[in-house]
Amino acid sequence: MAYSRKLAPLAVALATIVVVLLVVVTPSAAQGSSAQDVVVYLHNEARADVGVKPLSWNESLATYAANYAAARQDDCNLTLSGGPYGENLFWGAAGGNYSAADVVGLWVSQKQYYDHDSNTCAAGERCDSYTQVVWSGTTTIGCAAVECSNNAGVFAICSYNPPGNLDGQSPY
Repeated sequence: MAYSRKLAPLAVALATIVVVLLVVVTPSAAQGSSAQDVVVYLHNEARADVGVKPLSWNESLATYAANYAAARQDDCNLTLSGGPYGENLFWGAAGGNYSAADVVGLWVSQKQYYDHDSNTCAAGERCDSYTQVVWSGTTTIGCAAVECSNNAGVFAICSYNPPGNLDGQSPY
């Protein structure tokens, strides 16, 4: 499941947070890349596909994401933070071996439901996580993930600044 913050605005490890997004080495990603490098790379691949400038990692956004992930650790509900940043959320069932590619890939897969000409999603479908990924005004990203309490899965969040998904505006 994915959810993206509308109209609002990996990996900082806190003592109680276990970062669970694994590094996936892609053909263009170097051996030894950090999870944050992979997340940025995957976002920037999707952005390049539509001619949008690349994002860069921001430690302040990563800290914000880590703090919010820690706050969701007990329930892992896909609830937006209400903060000043754009957000994409992810939940994965317990026992899954989720990688950065799985998380970002889920959001980017919504592209199939987005019609740029009408700036709308297909009826009954979501595409707001995808449009946040490719929002042209967004310049920085920070993400985090936690293992949910009571073996309830994995919760991940990416925070985007400036936020995207502004009503009536095209992402690119």
